[in-house]
Amino acid sequence: MVRPNERFKKKTFKKIPGGKTVVRRKEAKDGAAKCAICKEELKGTSCSPKLSKTERRPERPFGGYLCQKCSEKVFIYKTRVMNNDMKISEVPMQFQKYI
Repeated sequence: MVRPNERFKKKTFKKIPGGKTVVRRKEAKDGAAKCAICKEELKGTSCSPKLSKTERRPERPFGGYLCQKCSEKVFIYKTRVMNNDMKISEVPMQFQKYI
């Protein structure tokens, strides 16, 4: 019986040297990284496992997690809250988590 976590994987039939045909399961490819707020595809990120961690994502705050536009908005709201120009309750709900 197939393991529960492998049921969704596609099957391929592979012939082995003994003449038998064996069923192999294909690994699913990782999807592109998406922004946690606006769900837009992140630029400058790679899905390749051969690259090191620092090469797979940008080296900026929230890099690989938020897109550039959303991270800029977070910084703007954060500085306004720190300078007492705005209260945390006035910040949109989706950005409050990152301040």
